[in-house]
Amino acid sequence: MIVKRGALAIALGLALLGAGPFGVSKGHTSVICLDSSSPSFALDRKIVAALSAVGEPATPFVYDGGEGVSERFFKYLSRTKCGLIMGYPVDLANPDPPDGLALTHPYLSTAYVLVTRSKMTQAALKSGMTIAVGMGTAPHFYLAGAFGATPNFVTNTYQTQEQVLDALGARQAQAAMVWEPSLVRYDLTHPAARAWHTASLHMQHSRWKMAALYPEDDTAAAKRFDAALDRLQSSGQLASLTKAYTWEQTDR
Repeated sequence: MIVKRGALAIALGLALLGAGPFGVSKGHTSVICLDSSSPSFALDRKIVAALSAVGEPATPFVYDGGEGVSERFFKYLSRTKCGLIMGYPVDLANPDPPDGLALTHPYLSTAYVLVTRSKMTQAALKSGMTIAVGMGTAPHFYLAGAFGATPNFVTNTYQTQEQVLDALGARQAQAAMVWEPSLVRYDLTHPAARAWHTASLHMQHSRWKMAALYPEDDTAAAKRFDAALDRLQSSGQLASLTKAYTWEQTDR
């Protein structure tokens, strides 16, 4: 996770790996960029595969964005590689795409969440507890006092969401505040984490949508993508695909 343009907005970082011909539409076939390092990669890949079932086949271009890049790279991707870039987090409090790019309709509602080994809500956290967070994330800003009074917790900060969850599992922290899609991905390889409890975080910049980026002066691919999403939504398939990643506004 990296800090996005804007003082307190957060976005997943993307980086270039590889090269090749793309960015060309043929009939109704579009090229869509997917970041293999993104926590939403598995979901994005399934949605691309599902598009053909509703009359909008798409060709994925997969790259590794694990190192993160500048906004300039988003524009490079959109000009030379693909018509759409999936997996872009949209802060509900500050929907701020890179200059020159626009956002499709969202295909996922998600959030930063509280994760604990025993059932606990944010309101039940006690002063002096150790909380693990990722560097430059909304929870990091919250614990640093950027949204108001500084909470009376000990903050352990890590570079990646996986390291945050590792710290919780190793009992180096009593709670973690993480990106929900990262928790979904973590659960796949850490069976013990599936028994942990997840609860809502009530703070600024905790609620997000996921959408695709496209050049604001070239809307054709975006219009087809949005129409295909509507068909997936109407059939119930989109809800089925996104269920594991969707955060409801209630503690559980």
